[in-house]
Amino acid sequence: MGLTEYREEIDAIDRQIVELFQQRMRVAGDISRCKQETGAPVLDRDREKEKMRQIGELADEDMAQYCKMLYNKILEMSRDYQRRLLDR
Repeated sequence: MGLTEYREEIDAIDRQIVELFQQRMRVAGDISRCKQETGAPVLDRDREKEKMRQIGELADEDMAQYCKMLYNKILEMSRDYQRRLLDR
């Protein structure tokens, strides 16, 4: 496989990542409404700690650090999105 084919593979993967990320953020928005109804805070440290543990277990050993870095950012964006929705 050459450079062009690898780039086409990356492009296809990126399309899937964008779709799944948007889907995840929409669910985070639904969660914000549940949190608003119950008075729960946006940040749930125990949940995030457990999520990071799960991500570490799901990832291959050589990718665990990078997956955790990615999820730190995803969780940060999710909290930001939830706060924006709650401020409306």
